[in-house]
This record gives sequence, structure tokens and C-alpha cells, in this order.
Amino acid sequence: MKPFPKLLASTTLALGAVIAATTSAHAAGENIGDTQQCIQLSRIDNSPAIDSRTILIEMEGNGGFKRIDLTSSCPGLVFNGFSISTPIDKLCTSDTLTVPDNGGAVCLIDKIVTIDEAEAKALRAK
Repeated sequence: MKPFPKLLASTTLALGAVIAATTSAHAAGENIGDTQQCIQLSRIDNSPAIDSRTILIEMEGNGGFKRIDLTSSCPGLVFNGFSISTPIDKLCTSDTLTVPDNGGAVCLIDKIVTIDEAEAKALRAK
């Protein structure tokens, strides 16, 4: 009977570690389909505008891909790109994007979604 409580405690701790790891990854938005509030600017390798409402974010190295969905159409985004101004090394859903050379159109971010390579390829093909 003595080993049972130890085994139960070990199993409980191991299960707790798995749950914590899963929650941590989910909170960071690393699972396909997850949304996140912010992404680190210094980890962005490329950020092509796919259309007037969608931006593909290619993270550096094997960091994967994100899709930024805008709240509405952003005129000039595809041709002129965008700029952001933020005091921190993060792009967040609360930030605004500005389209240069288009009267300074301001675009709002609806969500940032983690996507897989297949979706990134499909977006690039548009």
C-alpha cells in the first residue's frame, strides 16, 4: 500500500506538467488555429499584404506563420505596404497599421491567427 500514494502523486505531477505545457503553448498561440493578442516584431522575417484585409506573417527560422485579419478593407495596403509605431517589440491587436502614400489610411487588426505552411502557401498564391 505504501507505493500507491507515491505512484498517484507522481502520476498527478506528470499530468499537471502535461496540462501546464499544453496551456502554455496554447496561451502563446503556437497551435494551428490559435489566436494571440501580440507577436514579437523582432521575430518577423517577412510580412506581405495578401489583399486589402489580410497580411501573411512569416516568422524567422522555423517560427511558423501567422495571418493578420483586419477589421475592414484597408485601401492601398497591397501596393504600399504598411508601417506601425509601437514603443515595444510587439505587434498587438490593439495596434493600428498605417498605409504610407495613401493619405495615411489607418487600419485596425481584428485578429492574429497561427496558420500552417499549407495555408501560408495558399495565401501566397492569391
